[in-house]
Amino acid sequence: MNEDDPYLYPGSTVLINKLGITQPDKLAYAERELAAQRQAEGVPEGGFDLAHLRAIHFHLFQDIYAWAGALRTVEMAKSGHQFQFRRFIETGMRDIHRRLVGANFLRALSPEQFASSAAHIIGDVNYVHPFRDGNGRTQLLFLEQLASQAGHCFDLTRLDPARWIDASRAAHLADYSLMADEIRCCIAGQARIQSAPGP
Repeated sequence: MNEDDPYLYPGSTVLINKLGITQPDKLAYAERELAAQRQAEGVPEGGFDLAHLRAIHFHLFQDIYAWAGALRTVEMAKSGHQFQFRRFIETGMRDIHRRLVGANFLRALSPEQFASSAAHIIGDVNYVHPFRDGNGRTQLLFLEQLASQAGHCFDLTRLDPARWIDASRAAHLADYSLMADEIRCCIAGQARIQSAPGP
């Protein structure tokens, strides 16, 4: 973390929050609980554009962060991977939305086709990484709604968190196959592809 990061309490790695919590484990717990309560109320729907993503983020994190729903103002990288430069966030999301419109929002696709196409979309949304924190949860709800409107029953409880992180890292390097497999697994009745045994 950058010591000059305006989102953090000085001298710490804890995000400034409305609750005044300065301990990372307590903040993580409060964030999970409050976001889950907001999610249970119902997630905002939209046109699968940046405004839609921002509405979901605001809804989830409005009780915790003053910047809920706002685009990040700092550059971000994780595990050596640079996310979209902040000045290109809106451009990146416009391109993703343009692709969704051109693909009829991934409707009339088989589960396999949807998983493959959605992996490219969500992998690229993750690369854009519009928010200082909470991108992952926001993207998954965006994905759940995308699947639903495309006619697929989507069960996020089938998602393997560790595999999803690996899939996100791979997508950052333009390998969307792992993410497609995880998305396929979340579609009711679809099994995760097992890796072939080694020699």
